[in-house]
Amino acid sequence: NTQLRLRLKICLPEDLGSALMDGVVLCHLVNHVRPRSVGSIHVPSPAVPKLSMAKCRRNVENFLDACRKLGIPEADLCSPYDILQSDIRHIRKTVDTLLALGEKTPQSTSTFRSWDLIGFCLFHILFIVLMYITYHWNVLTA
Repeated sequence: NTQLRLRLKICLPEDLGSALMDGVVLCHLVNHVRPRSVGSIHVPSPAVPKLSMAKCRRNVENFLDACRKLGIPEADLCSPYDILQSDIRHIRKTVDTLLALGEKTPQSTSTFRSWDLIGFCLFHILFIVLMYITYHWNVLTA
């Protein structure tokens, strides 16, 4: 509960199970770990303060799908039933694994991507230079 509060900077009620039941907080958490993991989150509004069971289920399914895409093993995933029935023990295992994954996400992956981009650009620049030299060599020797 404390980790969720610190990560999402929100205040959760003491009855954590009911706060997680609609899947909204869980979807925000997975998006915090990896932005845009869940593209669409059904959230309550002032006009309709309680989500329908179908929207809750959709949020929960989106959360679990995002966890799978992030590589969380099935053995560490809770079931939709666990979330909808507020089974904190199983939900906690999934959330702990997700938070651990978020902490392990290295900053170096962005460094690798930067080097990939630099390598890609250098390769193409070298290719263009070689094409230029080849073209001018043919013009000069013709």
